[in-house]
Amino acid sequence: MGLISLAVRDFRNIAEGELAFSPHVNVITGSNGAGKTSVLEALFFLGRAQSFRTTHTANLIREGAHALLVTGKLKDRYDTEIPFGIERDKASARVHMAGKPVRQLSELVAHFPFQLLNPDSHQFLEGGPRHRRRFLDWGVFHVEPSFFPTWQRYSRALRQRNAALRAGAPAQEIRLWDPELIATTEILDQQRRLYIEKLLPVLAGYLGELVDIDGLSWDYRPGWSQKLGYGEALSETLEGDRRQGFTRNGPHRADLVATLEGLPAQERVSRGQQKQIVVALMLAQARVFRQEQGRACLFLIDDLASELDSDHRARVLTQLKEVQAQIFLTAINAADIDTSIWPDQRQFHVEHGQIEEVIY
Repeated sequence: MGLISLAVRDFRNIAEGELAFSPHVNVITGSNGAGKTSVLEALFFLGRAQSFRTTHTANLIREGAHALLVTGKLKDRYDTEIPFGIERDKASARVHMAGKPVRQLSELVAHFPFQLLNPDSHQFLEGGPRHRRRFLDWGVFHVEPSFFPTWQRYSRALRQRNAALRAGAPAQEIRLWDPELIATTEILDQQRRLYIEKLLPVLAGYLGELVDIDGLSWDYRPGWSQKLGYGEALSETLEGDRRQGFTRNGPHRADLVATLEGLPAQERVSRGQQKQIVVALMLAQARVFRQEQGRACLFLIDDLASELDSDHRARVLTQLKEVQAQIFLTAINAADIDTSIWPDQRQFHVEHGQIEEVIY
């Protein structure tokens, strides 16, 4: 399984470009501002219909153009080639896969699983719970088929309860949504806990290989006091929810917290160590994904050399090779990243939005 090719038109500063990929490692070089990160962004956009650099995807359209187009071909576990693509104009986006329109982006995500490591990845530890919750739910989504529809049910009930809270509805009307919230919460919480049980032993191995830190521990917080059942938590906090106008407890507030010597890990580790921890998390997630799905995910890595010395870069690359993922790396110079452990690789150079394969 892997991405076979990518074609880009009017995306950021790239007027037009086509790339045919190695199933193992692909290195994209170029000076700052040349457009190498835009290639990774196009790959991300192809798999999410979103950007990791802006929330306004219309801004991805090249200046002077009316719309962008990103297409690709993906080979699935049965060696079947699946064409898919996204066209985006100023008003809307249209997503197609295997010649059919995609109605839910979850279809796209399921076919195109990838991990993104970029200079903002330190937000996993330094940012709010949503970063860690997104990481956790990526893993559960890809190994538990019922997770996403259950999350949709929970989200609908949560929106209805919050609407009633904002409207100042009586308590009896607000409680009408509690049974659905409780039922879906039990499923979501159990699925998250089971996934964490699979993830943490694998993570411990990668932390031992990549991170020069002892005593790092993980605490799953489900989103309400663990002294109470969720139904009890909803009842006890109802009056406070009515005052605030929203539901303050539930799976939408869950967190996975890293601690070191009893303190938040981000307060005790360097930025480089944070990056090592995030890489270990992504590798562990990729390993569990492969164990559960029998296929590999992709890695999009922007500026691996940043904040990692040559020894730690070599450790990361060795583990990436062993997890058998297809990898896309950016660097200012190819010499910054020693990818010689891969016999089959491709290199591309980007300059002023022009992409050329490097023959070596």
